[in-house]
Amino acid sequence: MSHDVLDVNHCNARGCVFYRTIKHLKNAISVLKFSHFSALATNKARVGFLALALMASVFATQALADEIGCGFGNCGAVHVGNGCVDIKCCSDVCSYTPHCCETNWDDDCLDMANQLCEICGIPGLGSCFISRGKASCADATCCGIVCAIDPFCCEAVWDFTCALSAQDLCVLPPPKSCGDPTAGDCLVPHGNSSCSDPVCCESVCAGLPTCCNVIWDDFCVYLAADLCNTACTLVCPLNASHELEACGARSNDPSIRPDLVLPNTAQTIGAQTTMCGSLFTTIDGTTITDVDVYYLDLRNADTDNDGYVKVAITLSSIRPVFAALTAVNATETSLPGAQVLVNAAGCAPGREWNCVAPAKYWVVVAPGTNGIISSQSFNCDDGAYWFQMETSAKCVLPCTNATGNCFATHTTPSCVDPACCAVVCASLPSCCETTWDEDCAIWAAQSCGAPRPSNDSCATPLDVSVGSTSLSLLGSTAGLPAFSCPSNPTPTGGDIWLRWTPPAGTHSNYQIDVCGVNFDTRMDLFSGSCNNLVLEQCSDDSIFCEPNRGSNMRFETQCDTTYLIRLASLENSTGFATLRITALSDIRGCCVGDFDQNGQIDSGDVSAILLDYGVCFLCPTDLDSSGQVDAGDVSIVLLGWGACN
Repeated sequence: MSHDVLDVNHCNARGCVFYRTIKHLKNAISVLKFSHFSALATNKARVGFLALALMASVFATQALADEIGCGFGNCGAVHVGNGCVDIKCCSDVCSYTPHCCETNWDDDCLDMANQLCEICGIPGLGSCFISRGKASCADATCCGIVCAIDPFCCEAVWDFTCALSAQDLCVLPPPKSCGDPTAGDCLVPHGNSSCSDPVCCESVCAGLPTCCNVIWDDFCVYLAADLCNTACTLVCPLNASHELEACGARSNDPSIRPDLVLPNTAQTIGAQTTMCGSLFTTIDGTTITDVDVYYLDLRNADTDNDGYVKVAITLSSIRPVFAALTAVNATETSLPGAQVLVNAAGCAPGREWNCVAPAKYWVVVAPGTNGIISSQSFNCDDGAYWFQMETSAKCVLPCTNATGNCFATHTTPSCVDPACCAVVCASLPSCCETTWDEDCAIWAAQSCGAPRPSNDSCATPLDVSVGSTSLSLLGSTAGLPAFSCPSNPTPTGGDIWLRWTPPAGTHSNYQIDVCGVNFDTRMDLFSGSCNNLVLEQCSDDSIFCEPNRGSNMRFETQCDTTYLIRLASLENSTGFATLRITALSDIRGCCVGDFDQNGQIDSGDVSAILLDYGVCFLCPTDLDSSGQVDAGDVSIVLLGWGACN
């Protein structure tokens, strides 16, 4: 199980459409995991030493517990009687508040436990559905369920993966409604659904419904930070036109939110227009939210006579606002199905486009998201927005007549499979407008199923050499043997295989890495054949990579040995990587005793032996590793006399 905070797979599982905003969240404790496991994987002697140290620690802790009266009662609740059942928690608390182990476990003891202890059931740890920088969580039952599957959550940190597991495995609290004063701060993750600001809550849940029917977690907070930022200052672009409707009047929203008293007509705009306006709320017995409607005539815009006009709308606003290109005389219920629909909030521009028929249209600007008008209340200043209209006669419909591979990057938009292309562009519109980048290809692989790469099997490895090689894991499947690196034996997802042969007759120190990847990787280095693989090295999240999701191995090659490299992703994740093989030291010949590296054993090498003759620890001329250069080493040189094979 990965402890990366978030990747595209979690996004898919949660129905997330804001992948670009949060895809790069990082697990800050991977270095801790690496050091924790690698410290236990050195050699038998060290493991034995650690075992003895652990036993001594246990006996010492038990002696302390007996001395100070630990081992009775729930550490996470006030109770009559001294101490509590968890020895470490009890000892830590009583070192600060001795009476907790002498009389009763009172409120002071519980308060200290909330600060010091990281065991299941401590109320100060907070909801199991929210990630944090400590281990365990407050619900003892849920905590136990999660940690039985993923012990890391109780041993190191209750990270985002632990919180997601809790959401899947444990009983969720009853949902709260938007605006409920007890629902919690919209900008702070909490253990229930919804949040206390009704406008912000509705805006977030329109895009991510799980925030209102599951848990208001980090996903929701990141989205709220974007959508609910009313502290920004919106600047109207230079040379922009302005809405003619006065603040407080509703004179430009025919058939959407009409005012039957005032003249009510849409304001005409041109095909290349930047418009500044403002929305507001009026109260005339009932609360009415303003909607602005603009008239756009594209009947003469199709100058290349292909039957289409490209329409792009860029929108920026303070409050959550959407702009919809829809038919003239549209109604409120038709807005979610608009031909172009773009959302904006927090002064950050949004942009969408489409190819449409050359006809008459309305551009409807309204508060809310995704074409759903919200009932949020605000004044003209808070409701400020601007949008830019761009049109072009030349237009190619998204996902038609494209040539690029859906599972590879290319500089052109869209991809050759119309169905897969449509699925990707529904979530990542830029894939059909600018370039088909790595995000587009990865989303396609997750949504449409990429074909297996040619080097998906150990039997068909890709040959690589010193330098850089671009790789794709899209469509790869898991191979055997299972990943068994001591730093993290967690099963992997798909993997690809590579074959590398260092220069014949040489050996040297090399580094192999895939630093800089955007997904969690594992890597092993094998000698031998596929039927008899010998694990030489492995790497999980290397501290030598940034971000440290990358794998990195450093080792000395053996003479005339071919290596198999397996690069794997975490289960349900995938992506692209650049494999780098770098020499870290001079390349040396494999001829034993050829000290002057001239390709043969001769008098020069005998001279090197004689110069070091005598006691000489770690000398390269000490060929038999006896601790001294002597007749035995001279014999080895003489036996190899002549040209090296």
